[in-house]
Amino acid sequence: MPIGLIWQTFLETPLINFMILLARASFGSYGLAILLFTVITRLVTFPLMLRTLRSMKQMQVISPLLAEVNKRYSDPRRRSEETMKIYKENGVNPLGCLGPQLIQMPIFIALYATIRLTMGNTPEGLLALSSRLYDFPYIREAIPLSSNFLFMDLSENGTVPLGVAVFAAMWLQQRISSSRTAATPGSQQAQMNSTMQWMMPIFFGYFFVVSLPAALGLYWGVGTVISLVLQWAFVGPGDFTWGSLIPAQLRPAAFGAGVSNASSSAARGGQTSSGDSDASASGGSQREDGRRGGGSGAGTAGPGARSGRRRRNPRG
Repeated sequence: MPIGLIWQTFLETPLINFMILLARASFGSYGLAILLFTVITRLVTFPLMLRTLRSMKQMQVISPLLAEVNKRYSDPRRRSEETMKIYKENGVNPLGCLGPQLIQMPIFIALYATIRLTMGNTPEGLLALSSRLYDFPYIREAIPLSSNFLFMDLSENGTVPLGVAVFAAMWLQQRISSSRTAATPGSQQAQMNSTMQWMMPIFFGYFFVVSLPAALGLYWGVGTVISLVLQWAFVGPGDFTWGSLIPAQLRPAAFGAGVSNASSSAARGGQTSSGDSDASASGGSQREDGRRGGGSGAGTAGPGARSGRRRRNPRG
């Protein structure tokens, strides 16, 4: 059996009928069907996602060790050997994070074909769709489907707001993921993380606006948000903070002058405390010197007084 026929029989055709069932259960809304399909897909792949999240958690734990290796060894071969040694000792698979991406790609490709067929409004498109439907009245009566959702036509190319939303979700996910990895500032790994943080979101955001139906952009954006929530819940944000999204020059204006005033007051308080401590130490040393001087004076006057008493005694 040809590969194309296997693909259509066991993946595309079941997915087409399943999407129509979801749309029928969602009051004929294809947008709600996409949302339900995204949630179901994430639930089905959750065990693999959980394994990936645990691998990310382990990577976060060993990130200080990796940073130390990057700092200590300049030879790439020795650095690679020590890095693999750390992976082996801690039971970490560096490729364990690729599992969900590998599973998502066949689903994404099949969903693209499904949207093209189910959103076809021409007679030729409806004829091609009818040949792929199962012989169930509940499914066949759902055709045609409504493609309007959130001021978008899901059968047409994506809109600019959808592209911006996909970009923002992917950029935030990349930013949080890069905060968990150990990379020396200025190193090749740090430069690669910075490049990936921007290039992937820009590529997908532009791709979904220009080339692909809006339904695929909706699926990808919602799936990214769900993955982001799962990563935050099971792995944590790492070194990421919401305040880090604001440039350092704009943080006083964003958080108010109270933050900078509090910082300067704390600095002045620290300087005052330091001055008081120095003054106290100086006063204490002066008092100590005074006590020493008094003690030596008393010791000098002591013999003279005793000799005076000796001189008076014979007269008495």
